[in-house]
Amino acid sequence: AGPDWDEGPTDAGSTASTAQVITVTSAVNTITGKLTASALVQGDFQDCFLINIETPSQFSITTGPGIGGNPAFNPMLFLFRVDASPTATLARGVMANNDIIFGSTVAGLRQLTNDGSGGGVFGPGVYMIAICGFGSQPINANGQNIFNQAFLEAGAIAGTAAGLQDTLLAGWSADGDVGNYVLNVQGVTGLPAPGALALLALGGLASRRRTR
Repeated sequence: AGPDWDEGPTDAGSTASTAQVITVTSAVNTITGKLTASALVQGDFQDCFLINIETPSQFSITTGPGIGGNPAFNPMLFLFRVDASPTATLARGVMANNDIIFGSTVAGLRQLTNDGSGGGVFGPGVYMIAICGFGSQPINANGQNIFNQAFLEAGAIAGTAAGLQDTLLAGWSADGDVGNYVLNVQGVTGLPAPGALALLALGGLASRRRTR
C-alpha cells in the first residue's frame, strides 16, 4: 500500500489557483511529494495542497518521519484558509512553523498557534497546506512576509504578522531548499466532490492523482 496522496509527475503549484486538490473520499494520512531545482527549467520550490480539515481539534501535520524517513532538507510548513470568489481562489494566512522542536528540522502544525497571536484552526473547511525549504517565505501583494517571524524559532507555531492587514498569499520571497518529503496528517480528509468541483469552477484549480 502506498501513500494516501502522491503529488505525481505534475507539480502541486505554489499558489491557491495552482495547488493540487486532494479529492480522496476518506481520511488522508500521508502526502508525498518532491521539491526540485534545475538549471534547465524553472525550479519547483513550493508545493501547495487543498484539503478539508474535518476535525479541527485533531488537526496535525508533520514532515516526518514517514516512508523514506525524514526529508533530506530543512522544510517549513504553512497553513492558509481558502476562500473562493467568482474571479479567484484566495489563500489567507493562518499559521507557520519551521522546526517543531529544538534540535530537529522536522516541521509541524497543530490546531492552535503558540506565539501569542491567538491564531488557529477554529472551524472545519477548505484549507491549503504549503511546504517549502528554508529560505522561502510566503508574501502578500506588497512583498511583506505574511507570518510572524517568530515561526523561525524552534518550537514556535506562529500566526500572521502583527498589524498586517493583507494576509493573502501573492507569492514567495525567494527560493529555498529542495528534496523529497512525506507529510503525516491527522484530522484531514479530501475535498468532497461538490466542493472540489465548485473550487475548480471558481478558481481554475486542477485535481491530480492519488495512490492507494
